[in-house]
Amino acid sequence: MLTRNNVSGLESLPPSAPERRLAVDGGSPVVPGNYLLHARWPRLTPGDVDGLVAVLRSGMLTEMSGRSYVQSFENDISAWIGSRYALSTNGGTAALHCALAGLGVEAGDEVIVPAMSYIACAAAVLHQQAIPIFADVDPVTYNLTPATVADRITDRTKVIMAVHLHGLPADLAELRALAERHGIALLEDFSQAVGARYDGRLVGSIGDAGAASLMAGKNLPSAGEAGVLVTSERTVRNRAATLKTFSETIGVDGSYAPLHATAGYNYRANILSLVHASQQLFRLDDYTRTRQESAARLDAVLHDFPGLAPPTVPPGRTHAYHMYRFSIDPAAAGLSISVDQAREGLRQVFWAEGLPLVEFQNMPLPGHPLLQRQVGYGRGCPWSCQGRSDTPERVEDFPGALTAIRSSLVVGYPARAALASDDVTDHYVRCFEKVRENLRSFERFSAGLPSEAPWTQPARLF
Repeated sequence: MLTRNNVSGLESLPPSAPERRLAVDGGSPVVPGNYLLHARWPRLTPGDVDGLVAVLRSGMLTEMSGRSYVQSFENDISAWIGSRYALSTNGGTAALHCALAGLGVEAGDEVIVPAMSYIACAAAVLHQQAIPIFADVDPVTYNLTPATVADRITDRTKVIMAVHLHGLPADLAELRALAERHGIALLEDFSQAVGARYDGRLVGSIGDAGAASLMAGKNLPSAGEAGVLVTSERTVRNRAATLKTFSETIGVDGSYAPLHATAGYNYRANILSLVHASQQLFRLDDYTRTRQESAARLDAVLHDFPGLAPPTVPPGRTHAYHMYRFSIDPAAAGLSISVDQAREGLRQVFWAEGLPLVEFQNMPLPGHPLLQRQVGYGRGCPWSCQGRSDTPERVEDFPGALTAIRSSLVVGYPARAALASDDVTDHYVRCFEKVRENLRSFERFSAGLPSEAPWTQPARLF
């Protein structure tokens, strides 16, 4: 999809001019005409549309009237992922919150969270009146390191939250062994990694529970917003259900009944979102292969680009490439600019060519205002409510996250699925090649940019 001034709908590109100079140096951009190139996501077939229209016409648009649609989705995804149970929710944060409740997390308990992830991971812990404790990430894989997790475990630790960031599985064998050694639970956030595998098994099915966002921009997209919890432990699923909807209980036959024994929330999913996610599930493997093939093409061009490196995929893991994050080292390319100038230079050069490069977080999670001010849900709770006087953590204490943030960028907007489109990937390959052919021009342009660490600015997502 092309957009001009953020208005979408144009479906074809004008022919590219045979110009070799960078657009920032007066050349013609890879994507002419002041357009930004995006993939169309999610993909809808005529059958998808017909199925959604049939649901609309049925009038069964809530979980109360459309329970059969809910059960169908939950059966589909649990069978596909290899778990015994699934519980649908209205979003990924709700799924994480329900999973924490299902795993027995209570007020004042501690949950270990990666220092580099989406804010929802920490927010879900606070929703359960628990305390997020941050562990550092590997600056190469961007995932939790078992060694830093081990350093943060206390007698209050209840759960390790392993986030499979960008689609690459975390070190589940080590994290699982660590959790078992300390008698705590392992929760997988596989929002960005639906379809990724660890030692042949789909992520989400390996920990004590898994939770994922299925919003429209994810690898497994819904028609808007949705989430899912998966587990093979019935007690975990049932405890999670009591939080999901005003303390509903689930009978042995799968029937639901109101109990009203706990406060509960209202995390019911939109039926149209679940139906669409079920439709997309049957094409997910094809989409994942397309992303992996696109990643291989980008890998090839970056292997030949001094100073840039593709994502690392350790043995025994498959990457689902919700995001393609590459690393930047200007010194390795023989450039006399700082890594901050190189990062910002690449971002501006690609945007001028009509192809977005973006950050994903400019600051470790502990540096976000929610955690620095310890706002929680009012009057300093849950910290103050548990008689704690924790000093807010310093971002400097998470060198892995800082290195990752400072020296990498992401290809395309994550919710626009750049790697799911061969055409979009073609254009990124051409742009990387163009920059490689104009390294000195790129160096001159970047040398005029400020050199400052990203986390010196207010926290942002992109």
